[in-house]
Amino acid sequence: MGLYVNVDELGKLLNSLFLVTGRKFTLKDDKFNDVITSKTTCEFCKLIQNTQFGLEKCLKCDQQALTEASKKNEVHFYRCHAGLIEAAIPVMVEGQILAYFMYGQVLDDSSPETQWLHVKQLCKWHPDISALYDAFCKLDHLSHSTLNAYANMLSAFASYIWLQEYVKSQELSDAQRLINFINRNYMKRLTLESISLELGIGRTKLCETAKEHFACSVMDLIRQRRVEVAKKLLIDSDLSVGQVANEVGISDSSYFAKVFKSTTGCAPFNYRKQSQKTLNSRDFS
Repeated sequence: MGLYVNVDELGKLLNSLFLVTGRKFTLKDDKFNDVITSKTTCEFCKLIQNTQFGLEKCLKCDQQALTEASKKNEVHFYRCHAGLIEAAIPVMVEGQILAYFMYGQVLDDSSPETQWLHVKQLCKWHPDISALYDAFCKLDHLSHSTLNAYANMLSAFASYIWLQEYVKSQELSDAQRLINFINRNYMKRLTLESISLELGIGRTKLCETAKEHFACSVMDLIRQRRVEVAKKLLIDSDLSVGQVANEVGISDSSYFAKVFKSTTGCAPFNYRKQSQKTLNSRDFS
């Protein structure tokens, strides 16, 4: 069995939640892999994850939290390895856990000074405590009732996306497994070999599957998905072109610009400029 996700529709809903709440929401599958997220991480978490061991600590902490949530079959609130409050909410369907929602990267409404002392102690390994403190001061403070309200909202949201079939469990074809894998992992370094290993499908069969069902190569599918996400980031965010390139898994901004232009016929900066001009003309029409 696999997890089918309507990435475009669910992405719209998660981004709507972000606009209303200012919170980042992430959907993970039952194996704890990221499926889709509403926005990029906050400044504090970026500082943590950009260190040598920070991202590894975050992933390990998420796994432990999701494991605990799966044992309890209910929302699990916790302090992450860096001292922030987060929550893991199982998506239950007919008594079975299908996926998980996660949100957080916040503080509670207790003393900021006390919380900082705790964070500072946990993060004493970090090379730039001063920058970490500046980012800490920008974090939101939520009451426990507000944290619970978010959890209740996401539980209801989980039922809705199941009914709308934005997320569902089914026996996936090789083509569906391939496109779902790309949708979840486009931001990573992907090769035909790595995808073949992850999916347990031979490289020749992967290539044949892409050609038969999508009329293109596997690498073309990856480029298409990266450009789709990049277009949204260029319109909806203030990230630089280089930052957008990194967000979609391309570390070389010059190569990103080349790929983007070959796909859209327009350079990233010009695409952003034209899109903003179109939006502004609609606002005043």
